Amino acid sequence: MGTSFNRDEVAALLVRCHRRCCVCHRFCGTKIETDHIVPASESHDHSIDNAIPVCFDCHAEIHAYNPKHPRGRQFTPEELRKHKEQWLRICETRPEIFVEASRHIDIGPLQGMLDELDHNLRISASLSAKANYQELGFLFKEDQLSRAIREGVLSTLFDDLSQTISLAYGAVSKANETVRRYNDRQQGDNNNRVGNKAMDAVRQAIPLIQAARDRLIEFVRSEEPNV
Repeated sequence: MGTSFNRDEVAALLVRCHRRCCVCHRFCGTKIETDHIVPASESHDHSIDNAIPVCFDCHAEIHAYNPKHPRGRQFTPEELRKHKEQWLRICETRPEIFVEASRHIDIGPLQGMLDELDHNLRISASLSAKANYQELGFLFKEDQLSRAIREGVLSTLFDDLSQTISLAYGAVSKANETVRRYNDRQQGDNNNRVGNKAMDAVRQAIPLIQAARDRLIEFVRSEEPNV
């Protein structure tokens, strides 16, 4: 994120908020960011007073407002400051709520999609090095794209990022379809042709998955995404 906050002060702030997002209040564990309430490019203020702990999804939401396709209301520094103050006040005055609080990390749709892209890269990396299509049998995961669309997250992203993600999942869907055809082939089918087509689709999907993963992780972790 470029210039960072003081590490000791960040540690104290994360203790105060119980590593929960100051906007949605979900427990984040390691998947938490300290964002600038007033963007650093505008304020050059890297004091802890200008920091707000947020989950990856809320972090992305804060910076995802697309002026070309405005929907809803954009987060303002004033609102973010009040979210932070309100949550820290709750944490300080009602510590009993954390005694029975779940420690389960309830990830949002963007973090879910990032994890899914990571998973797809891992399973494709081992397969792409093999020449034998007879070892095909897995399918890429593509559930989180549907979730992101269903929850209205994909439409809030900037056009080029949304397009990169859509291209990756289009390749994933095509690869899955060709692998299904290979797995469901009938006796007498041209196994070489069907198998080679499936392997080609899998390998063609890999760079698109990598590009979507890299762009998405840059977006959810950077204060001012490169768009």
